Amino acid sequence: MSIAFTAGKYISWGVVSTSVTNLLVIALMVLVFILALVLPFPHAHEAPPAPHGEEDPS
Repeated sequence: MSIAFTAGKYISWGVVSTSVTNLLVIALMVLVFILALVLPFPHAHEAPPAPHGEEDPS
């Protein structure tokens, strides 16, 4: 059984060099982070009742 290991594809921008696989992982992490900022957290549709003694004066 033989497994052929080949060198990955690399992208270079000046002094920065990264593999395509790492670049895809970074892009997915950024996408998940942006989605976490944009998508709302699940919450109840009604406001919780006010505790006793703190009634709304209006």
